Amino acid sequence: MTKKTENLMLMPDYQVGDCVVLMDANLRGRITAIGRRVRIELEDGLEIEASPCEFVVTQSEEMTTLQESPLQSKVASSHKNSAIPKKIGSLNRAITVDLHIEQLPGGNRIPQGKRLQYQMDAFHRILRQHLIHRGMRISFIHGIGDGILKTAIRKELRETYALRCSYNVGDPAVTVVTIK
Repeated sequence: MTKKTENLMLMPDYQVGDCVVLMDANLRGRITAIGRRVRIELEDGLEIEASPCEFVVTQSEEMTTLQESPLQSKVASSHKNSAIPKKIGSLNRAITVDLHIEQLPGGNRIPQGKRLQYQMDAFHRILRQHLIHRGMRISFIHGIGDGILKTAIRKELRETYALRCSYNVGDPAVTVVTIK
């Protein structure tokens, strides 16, 4: 590989002001700063940091088209129990995440013995992604079942995240986390 080719590969294909969509969450926004991590202002005004592998650049016209598309509303209503966080309320200060294995992307391909870890990885990813949003509520749907996932989630919240968030029990199948 020549030096000229190496330099071309290091140049990011995004810039300040570009519209982006986060891949692990149904969130959209604009790039406000580029450094070691990219700062993105979401549609609701909240700012987050992401690495380049966590988002894709899109066109603002595409975002407008997606928001106005009647197909978008049909798709959203057909996925009532999705692992993709859903925005609730006009301020988008609350989301719901379904951690049932069949609702997680690729969850059906996970072997039986590794499913709990896969669900916990999704829990950690979503929680870490939103820890910067003080006052935000995240409802994690874990189901009733035999309580293994519920116990693991609540243990993590007590032991690892106690200083950064609190939780309470909504429905017996749901743990509601509030970011401090």
